[in-house]
Formats: sequence, structure tokens, C-alpha cells
Amino acid sequence: MSISVVILTRNEAMNIERCLRSVQWVDEIVVVDAESTDGTPEIAKKFGAKVIIHPWEGGGRQADFAISQADGDWILIVDADEEVSPQLARAIREVISEKQPFVAYEVLRVERVLGRWLKYGGFYPHYELRLFKRGHVRHEPRPVHRKAYANGPIGKLNAPLFHYTAEDFAEWWLRNLKRAKIEAEWDFINGKGFSPIAVLDAFWKFFRRFFFKAGFLDGWAGFFACSERAFYIIVKQACLLELQRGIRKPSSWNKPYK
Repeated sequence: MSISVVILTRNEAMNIERCLRSVQWVDEIVVVDAESTDGTPEIAKKFGAKVIIHPWEGGGRQADFAISQADGDWILIVDADEEVSPQLARAIREVISEKQPFVAYEVLRVERVLGRWLKYGGFYPHYELRLFKRGHVRHEPRPVHRKAYANGPIGKLNAPLFHYTAEDFAEWWLRNLKRAKIEAEWDFINGKGFSPIAVLDAFWKFFRRFFFKAGFLDGWAGFFACSERAFYIIVKQACLLELQRGIRKPSSWNKPYK
């Protein structure tokens, strides 16, 4: 069985090399780049990737397009700021070489925030559907927070996929501000409005993650990570309120956030 890794990029010159080094064992590397201006495609080509320039269509649609460009029997989706651990590489090679009942696998994703791998606060263990047989997975057409669905049984791989979330914390928050605005516009276009309950729930989410789920054990990294999750909801709801009151109109939901 052959395997292709698919990587979506836009202005990922700071991250892409680490990611590409971790997937040199696959049969094919497909990089679909959303018109980067920082040399990301050139770096990818140096590592033997097939690079396709494709305007950004939103996370879900971009992922499905990228999958259509890959030739492998199995597809592994990896983000440019992620790294496939040697343990995960071994686990993937094992499962695709054996006869098994699963058409897709969720992978253990481990978050690094402020130089620390998070272990509490609901951030660990966290699984995402990333490995699947060709033709068995589709994505929601949402512009952010890509969500995959499989049309068959799903297994789990407990070897880590490392996610370098926030070495530059300010940059991470600014990027998430853009994501919150984009998601608010998408929701508004699709009939959702401002929710006071969601605002209140944001504060409860912080309290639940930081105290009940022991995020405080991750120190300041845990505090700021839990805060970011709550702040994201508040920003999104503020944007929805603006749209609902006609203060502005949707303008950026289909634009890249990097």
C-alpha cells in the first residue's frame, strides 16, 4: 500500500522544513500552496514535494482539493506547523501494511504552547482524523477549523503528531483573531447570529479547562492556552453582533488568515 502526505500551506517558510523532514518516509508529498509570498513553495520543492499553487478556498475545500491531487492508497494530512514523530511514522507504516477493519484513523495531536507540551486543560489527549484510505473521507466546507468525516469505521493511533502552536504567542493570538472573524462571517452567512449564552459559556469554558481539567498544572502556558480558547469565542460573538446590527458586512470569510 502506498501513502501520500498532503500539506496545506500559505506563508509557512518558518515551519515547513521541519514538517517536510518528518515525512520523508512516505511515497509522495503533495503541497498545495495558497499563493505564498515568503518562498514556501521553493522550500517544499527542495524536499521533493509536488507543489501545486491553488488559491485559498477555505480549510475544508482546500483539503478536499489537495486530496484529489494525491496518488497514494492512503492519505495523511499534516499541517505545516506540525511534525510527524518517528513513533507515529512507524505506527502508520504498520497499519497500512496489515489487513484491518478501519478506513481511517484519528491521530494523537500534542500541542506546544510557550515552549511547553500541554498535558492538561483538556488539551491532552486530543485526537484528529488525519489518516485514511483514498475515497473514504470528506471535509465540511467551513473556512476554518477543518473537520473531516469518514464513511466507515475509524481507529486510533496513540503515537504523537506534534503541533508547534505558539512559539510566538502574540502571532498566534493575532492569527486566531482573524480566524474568529472569518468563522463569525461564515456562521452569519449560514443563518447564525449573536448568542449571549455563548459569551457566558466562554467564561465557563476557561474556568472548566483551567480548574476542573487542571490546566493550571501546565503553568503559564496552560493559563494562556485556556484563555485563548475563551477569548476566541468572545471575539467571534462580538463579530457576529456587528454583523447582526449591520455595522459591517461579511467581507473576509473566504480569505486566508495568514
